[in-house]
Amino acid sequence: MAQLTIEDIARLAGVSRSTVSRVLNNHPNVRSGVREHVLNIINENGYTPQAAARHLVTQRTRIIGVVFPRSDSFMLANPIFASIGQGIGQVCAQRGYMAMLSLSLRDMDQQMMLNMLRSRHFDGIVLITSAQHDHIPGFLKQAEIPYTRIGYDPSQDDPYYVAIDEVEGAYKAVKHLISLGHRRIAMITGPSWESVSPARHRGYQNALAEAGIPYDPELVREGDWLHTSGYDATLQFLCMKEVPTALFCSSDMMAAGALQALYEQGIKVPQEMAVVGFDDVPQTRIIIPPLTTIRQPTVEMGRIATEMLIDQLEGKKCEQSHVILPTTLVVRQSCGALLQQRRKAHES
Repeated sequence: MAQLTIEDIARLAGVSRSTVSRVLNNHPNVRSGVREHVLNIINENGYTPQAAARHLVTQRTRIIGVVFPRSDSFMLANPIFASIGQGIGQVCAQRGYMAMLSLSLRDMDQQMMLNMLRSRHFDGIVLITSAQHDHIPGFLKQAEIPYTRIGYDPSQDDPYYVAIDEVEGAYKAVKHLISLGHRRIAMITGPSWESVSPARHRGYQNALAEAGIPYDPELVREGDWLHTSGYDATLQFLCMKEVPTALFCSSDMMAAGALQALYEQGIKVPQEMAVVGFDDVPQTRIIIPPLTTIRQPTVEMGRIATEMLIDQLEGKKCEQSHVILPTTLVVRQSCGALLQQRRKAHES
């Protein structure tokens, strides 16, 4: 059966198209009897599926859009987004919403993006991004689309966001390496245009400064969060006259690339170089050696952001609008701490 249009509703109700439009938009200048008659036509004729009919009446779709930081291919290559999506999906299922995943607005031109947002195919958006000076929040505000952000960007005045303490997380990782005796510690950062990258770099610098270790910019390389950039940066470190003894990678995927490069060059981990990552994606437990890393509570981040958004949509007061979650150091074999513990136990 054909989808019900405003013209169909107007014809069946015996009113003008503009009257139907005012009813659908809950405009006050419609007599109560006319409003009730038009809504009965919508509900009784069954020209559309139930959810679409409800959208016509209430202007609600019960669909949450999820915007990822770059392309869908990038999202699929980085397992951290699967964990965030798990948290989003859990809350949507619990509260009677659907999540429209893999929605990427970044490949659209600005007018197309604004038109799509104004079409209101979704009630609100969970924005997963750490890009500095991102233009998407401005478009969301212009289109009056409720949203919450996963990640923090100091250049934006986001009304609702959930993030981690990026500086503290990186600080924990590097301080751990220093506690194991390392002083020449290299770092692979994320892209400079993402706000988390300078934050994690600052944590690295803070840990070095606290230990009295001079900062050396030659020990820092920029990656893109993914495997290949970690691999390439590690090969560059191995060509240095004085090779680092430890490596902190701003993502587990880059750390996996680093481990591959070290393996291919015959460098033993952690005996000759210690490696620490960031994220604690599932693969960190099964790569060899298992990766020491900083755990992000990604599922919880997805859950909290979605709860915030749905509370907005349903007119409920959010207990917190800005949430910063802690990170956790997860010690496995790649840093050498467990090896040191075994040696000490053997000596005693």
